[in-house]
Amino acid sequence: MLKAIRMHFHPLTKIEKQRQNIQVPEAVSPELKQLLTTPLLPPETLLKEVDFLVLDFETTGLNFEQDSLLSIGNIQMKQNQIDMGTAAHCYVDDNQAIKAESAIINHITPQMLIEGDRLDEAMNRLFSKMVGKVVMAHGAVIERGFIQSYLQKKYGLETLPVIWLDTLKVEKHLTFHQKTTALELQLNDVRNRYGLPKYNAHNALVDAISTAELYLAQKSKIFGQNAKTATLGDMCNRATCSN
Repeated sequence: MLKAIRMHFHPLTKIEKQRQNIQVPEAVSPELKQLLTTPLLPPETLLKEVDFLVLDFETTGLNFEQDSLLSIGNIQMKQNQIDMGTAAHCYVDDNQAIKAESAIINHITPQMLIEGDRLDEAMNRLFSKMVGKVVMAHGAVIERGFIQSYLQKKYGLETLPVIWLDTLKVEKHLTFHQKTTALELQLNDVRNRYGLPKYNAHNALVDAISTAELYLAQKSKIFGQNAKTATLGDMCNRATCSN
């Protein structure tokens, strides 16, 4: 009885209710329609059985309304294994101007974008990969924000009811009593604390892989010997799950 009550009020249950109540516009792409009409994984799903899509975006800035998406990197995780065969990276040609400051960080040139995918194509491919999966990112507010801005402008959708797991939020929760600063929560700094290597290359795919590796280390730290019986609801709670 108590378990049923906990599941009823679990944040993942709330997200599924949002999905069930959403009004799907007729104009949405087939990929987005499939995503919006596919039930989300319930909280009691064993974590070892959850498939993840791990994302990272490179952008011209952090303003979802004014800045643009430059590149997308993603990789899938299945049965606690990073599937390198699913690694994907694309540049996005959205007729945007590259800012000098972002070019220094991302090393993305106008020529790369000209040869990239159109924004609609890149997003629809992403939506197709999200179906049946939990979406993961480090500092997921960026990825969520740009996706949501796209959906609002394109279809008038105010929300995308999918499950997001944010490894930055996971780490913030784990180090709550240490008063960790924002700089100490950056991806490379967090990886360093777990003894994970620092990759010299910097692009969206490398960061997606780095995030997937970090998640495995965090999961081991959180659950230890109980990892085999841990559930999605145990991992995705109000402190770590974004929506």
